[in-house]
Amino acid sequence: MTTTLTQTETRPAPTANGSGAFNGHPPGNGDGGRRGPFSNPALIQRYKLGVWVGVGGIVMFFAALTSAMVVRSGLSNDWQPFDVPWILFLSTAVLLVSSFTLEGARRRMIAADWSGVRLWVNGTAALGLVFLACQLLGWQALSARGLFLASNPANSFYYVLTAGHGLHLLGGLLSLGYVWLRVRAPQRWATREAVIEAAALYWHFMDVLWIYILGLLVFWR
Repeated sequence: MTTTLTQTETRPAPTANGSGAFNGHPPGNGDGGRRGPFSNPALIQRYKLGVWVGVGGIVMFFAALTSAMVVRSGLSNDWQPFDVPWILFLSTAVLLVSSFTLEGARRRMIAADWSGVRLWVNGTAALGLVFLACQLLGWQALSARGLFLASNPANSFYYVLTAGHGLHLLGGLLSLGYVWLRVRAPQRWATREAVIEAAALYWHFMDVLWIYILGLLVFWR
């Protein structure tokens, strides 16, 4: 009886699907027994799919703005194009660098270096804030030239497009903050890798979207 009880207590629990695989995770590298990266590829794909659905909505929103801009610019002669502030090119460089820092966080995740993940996520968030600050300085530069929201249709679309992108980027910053808090948590977090991958996908899309918006503002006359 004693032998049977001991065997029952020490037997690892099988997975929910009855496959006989064990759920136990051996401790190592000071990670408190938490699992390494890509512990659930199917979960990661589901999170990414959710991001792609959101991306589809954002694409439709900016496609509608683009169509409205093209149509409005040809309706009358009140469309007055202007040179975009130079700081927009600086902000573009900042945003591109932030994608590289976020990729650094993903590499640290693959190495199960969670303190490194936090460090690179901090850098990405800081660069995102610098980008938003540059956008505000760009608005100030336009207002100093007398180019306000209602001055002419070209100005209006500039403000709407940049503000729309800024708001969506702010959502990306909130997601990075959530990632930082959850990676910092000492307990095991089942969706940790999935959220990091989803946040990275969304952030890279923000880069691509901004390059498109900048090209539209610079070259559409």
